[in-house]
Amino acid sequence: MQITTLIPAYKAQYLPELLQCLRSQTHKAGKIIFSDDSPGGAYRQALFSDALAPLRAGLDIECVEGPRKGGGYANMLNLLQVWNQRSELFHLLLDDDVIYPEFYERHLVAHLSSPFSCSISRRWSANEQGLPIKSDLPLPPAVARHPNRLLSLDDSVIFSTTAIEGKNWLGEFSNAVFRANTTAALMKPAFGSVSYAGLWDLGAFMAASLVAPVGYVHEHLGYFRTGPAGNSSKFFGPYMKGAYLGYAALVMGGVEIGKYTPEQARPSYAALAGMLGQYYRSQADMLPFIELLPRMAAGDELAVASFHEVWHAFLRTHDF
Repeated sequence: MQITTLIPAYKAQYLPELLQCLRSQTHKAGKIIFSDDSPGGAYRQALFSDALAPLRAGLDIECVEGPRKGGGYANMLNLLQVWNQRSELFHLLLDDDVIYPEFYERHLVAHLSSPFSCSISRRWSANEQGLPIKSDLPLPPAVARHPNRLLSLDDSVIFSTTAIEGKNWLGEFSNAVFRANTTAALMKPAFGSVSYAGLWDLGAFMAASLVAPVGYVHEHLGYFRTGPAGNSSKFFGPYMKGAYLGYAALVMGGVEIGKYTPEQARPSYAALAGMLGQYYRSQADMLPFIELLPRMAAGDELAVASFHEVWHAFLRTHDF
């Protein structure tokens, strides 16, 4: 069973660490595909420089041009199209994250044990220098206390413990390996008519769980790098706003496809309304959502329809 590593490339400063962690895998990826979204092809130049030749040695590397528009997710979609299901498994590894030496080995064991839609492992959050500073978000108690190192989680577990509670305890793309049959779900980030752009990673995990159960690897096998260059550090930027609003979109889409009831959705809308009102009331583009969410929490179907319209306009405006 082959794993292809797909890297949406932009930040070349982490490239030596990235290549080193791929070289150090106890089970190496069969193919590594970079999609260079950097200005002027700076990433490609660094990747194939003489200085990094020792780190490239022994790795089957391919580098293609990125779309250079539409942000990081557009670059991921470009990678999925270039890869074109050449292998049974694929891994979307963000260019500033790091996987530990047994990452592929442990994920491969998970996929060989059961036809999971994807496998997800725990990860640390690290600072700019790569020093782990905290673990991931708190796990659901039943998961945290489970004695097994590999759990099978179906869609009912994934949906009931994530978006509806305003939580993403699963992580990001970098700590997950997907089976090829989930590709269609990732290519269209929406539940029904509701896009979940902004929370692509959590939405992808939820969508994958509709294809087949998710394998949860109860081990820390990498880290997610935080720092000033990341979208998560720009609290008033469109991507952080989109991430928060994405919870409402996931819940709304979940209602549309029958995974949540309208009654279950209302407390989620109310909680998000309170948070947005506290932190984003000074932001003009967030005011329509701050006004609509309390009405949605009260069961106003017209407000739900208005949110749908305003949300998709927000995504178009910010080129999500």
